[in-house]
Amino acid sequence: MHQHLKNYWGLPLVIVKILIMSNCISSHCQERAIGTLPLVNNGSVVTESANNLNDTEDYENVKKIYDDLVNARGDYRYPVPRLFLSDREQYGAFIDYNTNEITLEKKALDVCMKHGNEAIAFMLGHELTHYYEKHAWKGTFAKENVDLTIGSTLGALDTKVLQETEADYLGGFLAYTAGYGMFDKSEEIIKDLYKTYNLDNSMAGYPILSDRIKLSNRTTKKLEALVDVFEMANYLLAADRTAETYALYDYILKFYQSNKLYNNLGTIAVNEALKLFKPHQLKFKYVSELDINFKVSRNNFNGSRNTDVPIDEQINTFLDNAILQFKAAINLDPSYAPAYLNKANAYALKREWTKAEFYLNEEALPIALKNATKYKKTLEDITILQGIIAAETGDTATAKIKFASLSQSNRLADQNLKALNGEVIYVSATTRPLKNTDAVGGMTIEKFLLDKPVNLEKSIGINGDITFHQYSPDNENYKIFYIDKVQGRRKLRMVMIYPTEKYEGSTSKSIKIGSTLNEVITAYGDPISEIETTEGQLLTYDNLFFITADNKVLKWINYGTTVIR
Repeated sequence: MHQHLKNYWGLPLVIVKILIMSNCISSHCQERAIGTLPLVNNGSVVTESANNLNDTEDYENVKKIYDDLVNARGDYRYPVPRLFLSDREQYGAFIDYNTNEITLEKKALDVCMKHGNEAIAFMLGHELTHYYEKHAWKGTFAKENVDLTIGSTLGALDTKVLQETEADYLGGFLAYTAGYGMFDKSEEIIKDLYKTYNLDNSMAGYPILSDRIKLSNRTTKKLEALVDVFEMANYLLAADRTAETYALYDYILKFYQSNKLYNNLGTIAVNEALKLFKPHQLKFKYVSELDINFKVSRNNFNGSRNTDVPIDEQINTFLDNAILQFKAAINLDPSYAPAYLNKANAYALKREWTKAEFYLNEEALPIALKNATKYKKTLEDITILQGIIAAETGDTATAKIKFASLSQSNRLADQNLKALNGEVIYVSATTRPLKNTDAVGGMTIEKFLLDKPVNLEKSIGINGDITFHQYSPDNENYKIFYIDKVQGRRKLRMVMIYPTEKYEGSTSKSIKIGSTLNEVITAYGDPISEIETTEGQLLTYDNLFFITADNKVLKWINYGTTVIR
């Protein structure tokens, strides 16, 4: 087992589960599926007369959540399991590998509904994780080689519990990336399911109920840490900490792969290439989209530059690597429009206009149009890139039409229209000294760096040089992420403080959650750098950046870096 799995996975508890052959009493049940340890199994016989409830309103809600999870994972290399809602009252939820079906029982759904859609997402994410992580393989191998020692070992309870641990851990992360938040009510659901299904606290072959709850709570804490690593990875890119961003994404990819992660790795490489262009080489602002709503080839790019290589060659290396990442995202999900756009954008930066135009108009545009509501921002960025390509290839009239069509509502289109008219708009990101002294809930970067509170239970060793930490105060007005990075004899501490949804305050210049993009620009002026996202922009200022969507502020983050001894 990988060392990281030993370090960061407890033995959690299964909230929902799969059909287990050893506990089924009918021969039909034994033929149906390879299973792992179920939470709910009352020993009754599975019958074919159980009716599915797929024509009900309950199913429609469950199916929407299920589709959100599938889309968030973005892995369509294999057929997506069919979903059923059933009136059966036996297993809670399970996956049948033989028929490639996931079933949620109405009785278990009713338990989840007490805790909202987040609980349903967690339960379905658990079952989908069994599928994506190929847990069926060990069960099949064990069944076919039961006479061998390795067969009995793979079929042992501890192996199944480890699979349940992984399904809880990564299933919870999947639910988070699908937009259902960080689920932390597993203890309540376990108790409710035991009560609803009339299960004994102690059952043969199972941990006792109290141990299940403790193990599940431990997994929830580890899941929360993984979620926070993902968020800080996105934020570090805005702070121009590329190597650290890459390290955190690399850590996540050891456990979890998705189209968004590969897309973001490609975006990082594009941003590194942009830094190497000379000012006169970049008349326009390009449109590479970061997807922040969530493996590079280790031989190519690790977040650092080789200064012995000519600049033009370095730029092409970054862009070629970015294209590989966008292709990886597309291979997982052929309907993921941002990766097609980003691939075309990378070719445009390589000045390969024919390829850029083909991939933009023949791939990105048709894919985005199929789901125009979901990819509204991507469609706007496609129009902007069409304008850039037109301008760079001498078709100024078309470029002006493209930019002007969006300039009233889209900042990037307006900037590129100004560039077309001769204004200089491109400003490279630079490192500035700490100037921001804003407080969130009474906490400033300076105060935090002075007090240095550390919660070792929430610390994660990302690699040999980087350690990730979290700090959450009791008042819940803000959260703090920070990383310590060893550089020779020094240690750098990079801190980020951001308000939670419960925080009702504002920045020192009266910007708060919900403020408009124009209000941010009016208060703070032009940002040091801007990163396009699939929903809006990420604007960076002196030790402060704003995340926007639909021209509204979703979040702001205060950040700072210092040397500690």
